[in-house]
Amino acid sequence: MNVIAWLVLYLVLTLIAELVFEFTDTLSHDRELKPAAVAWFLLLGLVGGVSTGGLLPDRMLPPGPFTGVSVVILPVVLGAGMAIVGAVRRPASSHLASWYGGTALGLGLAVGRLVGLAFVAQVRAV
Repeated sequence: MNVIAWLVLYLVLTLIAELVFEFTDTLSHDRELKPAAVAWFLLLGLVGGVSTGGLLPDRMLPPGPFTGVSVVILPVVLGAGMAIVGAVRRPASSHLASWYGGTALGLGLAVGRLVGLAFVAQVRAV
């Protein structure tokens, strides 16, 4: 029974991954779909951030002096990094390999992580 559960989980995750890659590939072929790409990467970042906040709620680094600094720092750093990757791969770059793609993904990851951590704190308080 345990093997069947893992097989079903593998099939569901594979199907979701294929859907995500197909949609991202479709967005990458049309350069006019910037708003849809930004919304897609923001949504993917939110899902990833909430997932990491729920699965790994403990901090790896000590907390800084201000709460939520990652909401500013992560989008800027990820946006700059993806802009550099896009500049290097210029002819074959995608929406993600741009400043707006990296920034949207970083913002989603940071906000999603904070939402996930807040949810875990609420669950632990019960």
